[in-house]
Amino acid sequence: MRLNFALIAVGALAVSATAQNIAQNKIHIWDGSTEFTSRARVGGAAGHVSEAFQPGIVRGLDKLSYAQYVIQDQDLSTQEPWEIKICPIGANGLPDFAGGNAIIKNLQLNTGTGIGAFLVTHNRNTQANGPIVLSALKNASNKKLLDPNEAFHFAWHFIKKANWTSDGISVHMSQAGTQLPSGGNGQRTCWQSRFHREIPRPEKFKTTDATSQIIERLAWSEISGQSGSSFMDRSWRLELGFADATLQGASDNSTYNNTPCKNPNEGYAALDPDFNDISKATTARLDNYKWTVNAGGDYAGGIAILFFSDSVFSSPLSISGINGGLSLDVGSPLFALGGFPMGVLSATGTGSMALNLGPKTSPLRPIVAGLPAIHAQAYVAKAGKTPLFSSLWTVRPTLKPAGFSRGETTSGTPISMTKTGADKTLYVRNDGPGAVVVKTYIGTNPIGPSTIIPERTGKRVILFPAATKVTIETQKSGKVDVAYAYNK
Repeated sequence: MRLNFALIAVGALAVSATAQNIAQNKIHIWDGSTEFTSRARVGGAAGHVSEAFQPGIVRGLDKLSYAQYVIQDQDLSTQEPWEIKICPIGANGLPDFAGGNAIIKNLQLNTGTGIGAFLVTHNRNTQANGPIVLSALKNASNKKLLDPNEAFHFAWHFIKKANWTSDGISVHMSQAGTQLPSGGNGQRTCWQSRFHREIPRPEKFKTTDATSQIIERLAWSEISGQSGSSFMDRSWRLELGFADATLQGASDNSTYNNTPCKNPNEGYAALDPDFNDISKATTARLDNYKWTVNAGGDYAGGIAILFFSDSVFSSPLSISGINGGLSLDVGSPLFALGGFPMGVLSATGTGSMALNLGPKTSPLRPIVAGLPAIHAQAYVAKAGKTPLFSSLWTVRPTLKPAGFSRGETTSGTPISMTKTGADKTLYVRNDGPGAVVVKTYIGTNPIGPSTIIPERTGKRVILFPAATKVTIETQKSGKVDVAYAYNK
């Protein structure tokens, strides 16, 4: 459940001391607007709300040094505690809140009167209070918490029940659905004031979805003690910062993201932009795009070069003398285009590159809109500093590219295809939730290596020539969505 966002003065609450030592390179999937404050379907119960971060947009990020969000309390005279968890996804593909690791505990607001909203900042950027290393987190069995090929969830755990909506803490959020103030698909999405939407592209992710816009399935909630998380068409007002270099994507469209809304849009539209007016709107939606690299002040005055690929390596490639790993498949036709300069980096180590695809008649628009995925990664260099790779950022231009099939796989129910000698490669885009594996067979006998496709990435798999069957499999009991095609 949510409440309309009132114009409340937002105070500042720094949970740990501000520091200057370690980089806090920012990344988020939030469009900069706040429509509501919400406990989602937790309501007055105790429970969790979360935002998922998939490998397609956070691969390469490991050292969490910063988090910022807004907590609102409907009655400051009573205190409701919360904690922050990092949670994996479970065997069913849903966030495993019970199995999460509480990285920040014993949080509560100071007492007061009336309604209050506070900008909460967690800093982990000193030698004494350093970054939280996500890959080192353990579960209750002292086993590795996160699978690098699957999403992690940043979760708020509301520990106590609340007399919601009269009392209780909640998190500010941005709406991502189609509830526009007046009109539907033909109307400009950012219309007036607070009605800015996250505006992913107007396609149905599932035929049963109520909205014609893509529901990203990244914001979740679950009542404590009950099984079965549920997703919502919203994005929490959340920004993370990492000691690692980040790459932030944004959909650039000054017509749809007009004043007072933020342009470019760094929310869900950045994941699923509309490059070629797929909705045939009354006012054509022709998104352009912008990538921003954040490498930290140590790289001020350096340079960044942006590379692209429609396919990724199953595991990042380590290159001697370069920090971080290369995720982009160097055999991709997009990688062959070479690098694109992002300019001299600013005092904070920031640079950007904008892609303007031209007018509606531009031949570039249908070409780019027809790609199964666009992966981007920046190379950052400065004299006297070790060069590095940024994190990965993935854009999904269309749900079902021409010549592709879409399907679902679950544990024990793989997608199975006959393979002929003419089938040299299989392109698979994994829309999640969870990782998938491509396997090849001669008859019923496995042959050749298995290939992992991380969540929210695409990969071109070179097939074993003698194979007669190919499968796309997962270990998740819940449905994992994929798009796939031979020889693409």
